[in-house]
Amino acid sequence: MKKILKYTLFLAFALVIENEIWANLSFSLGIETIIKVALILAIFELILKPILKILLLPVTFFTLGLIRIVINTLGLYLAVFLISDFKVNSLQLFSYPLSGFLAYLFTSIIVSTLLYIFKKL
Repeated sequence: MKKILKYTLFLAFALVIENEIWANLSFSLGIETIIKVALILAIFELILKPILKILLLPVTFFTLGLIRIVINTLGLYLAVFLISDFKVNSLQLFSYPLSGFLAYLFTSIIVSTLLYIFKKL
């Protein structure tokens, strides 16, 4: 339980920082939506992600580990699917527009990187 709360806090901070830098996340109800999304991502990170890693182990070997980025993106898709007040909008990266799957992919890479940094502190 402590681990879920710790991950929820880390992911909430990561979502807020990512939104401040790139401004592509939309939280309709503010802080309670951020907490809900962080809780869903924490549950995904601690429970569903290890199961997906085991199930997709042959694909992981075949793609040399790049499927793990897609697994993180699935967690973000899950949060958008379950919470109607949360959206991932398109963004500009060096004057190149990222929308759809690429926006989700880029956002999940940033959130995962921030989570990794927070876990190491």
